[in-house]
Amino acid sequence: MIKLLRLISLSILITLAIACNAGGETPDEQDVLVSLTDLIIVPGYESVVVETGELRTALDTLCANPGDGTLATAQQSWRDTRVPWMRSQATWMGPVMDRRSLGIMDWPLVEPERIESMLENSPATTPDDIRFTLSSTQRGMGTIEYLIFADDSMEALSGQDSTRCDFLTSLGEVVAVEAAAVTEEWTAGIERDTPYKDYFTDRGSSSLLTGQAVAELVRTQVFLIRTIVDMRLASAMGLRENGPMLELLPGGKGEYALDDLRNQILGMRDMYVGHDSEEGYGISDIVRELSVETDDRLKQEFDAALAAIDGVDVPLRRALSERPEQVREVYDRLSDVQRTLGTEVVSLLGVSVGFSDTDGDSLR
Repeated sequence: MIKLLRLISLSILITLAIACNAGGETPDEQDVLVSLTDLIIVPGYESVVVETGELRTALDTLCANPGDGTLATAQQSWRDTRVPWMRSQATWMGPVMDRRSLGIMDWPLVEPERIESMLENSPATTPDDIRFTLSSTQRGMGTIEYLIFADDSMEALSGQDSTRCDFLTSLGEVVAVEAAAVTEEWTAGIERDTPYKDYFTDRGSSSLLTGQAVAELVRTQVFLIRTIVDMRLASAMGLRENGPMLELLPGGKGEYALDDLRNQILGMRDMYVGHDSEEGYGISDIVRELSVETDDRLKQEFDAALAAIDGVDVPLRRALSERPEQVREVYDRLSDVQRTLGTEVVSLLGVSVGFSDTDGDSLR
């Protein structure tokens, strides 16, 4: 009898071992942070470096050889640059915030009148001029968009006066250099002893505690979705007391607000689901241990939000007047994500979200 019990016990242990090996070990917080950092965050910033470098080259080529072809190439390069940049917004913490990179690379508001006045009266034509003398509303990718997507871009850039082109090419250089500096902070560390990727994942001699890093990552997602839903879409749709405020939807004649939105949500989903590989973990792996129901629901809500965005068949600003039901569907589905993330996930993980996390004025 004892021998039989031992055999049964051994059989149970073997079965459990096989099950564990088949399903893999449950990742801990550091596993999740390392996976997200090494497989998504750092490669994402490296993609931004590649694209901003190509944008810089395209702007240089446009000004050296102005024509419809080089203009179209520069416009497409601008669009291509926005894809990894907006997808990285879910990781705008650490170096991006410490360096105040948003004010250099991509402030949400652009002031064409001030730009034109500056070009006419006191032109900033060097990278140092742009970085140190201009306001955030006169530089970055938004200003590049204004210069290369205007109806008269070709005429303005091909004139005998090189001021406009000098400004444009210097803008491209400033954006590319700043993107490279942010990425180097993550990978090598410039102004800190430890690369941020090691500081963030508790792999350096000076590091965040894993719990603090997870909380920072979650707060960044909460911050981003609140900015999108409450401070952008709700205001633009007129759901607040002041009525519709279209100016709070970023973007000009590049008409890329909808694509920006899609890439922002894809970036958030990246952080939640993790990399699509055997080694890939995300916040989901931590949440699922606490509530399978919440985890499944949030994944479904991300998919529904992306489907709603894909269902808008005209540029976002036009859709507000021509397809209000499509925009309302986007708003409702993103509100679902916001509610689950900002209440259930935050509660399950014990993350505190303060007033500063709701202040989205500086985010696109």
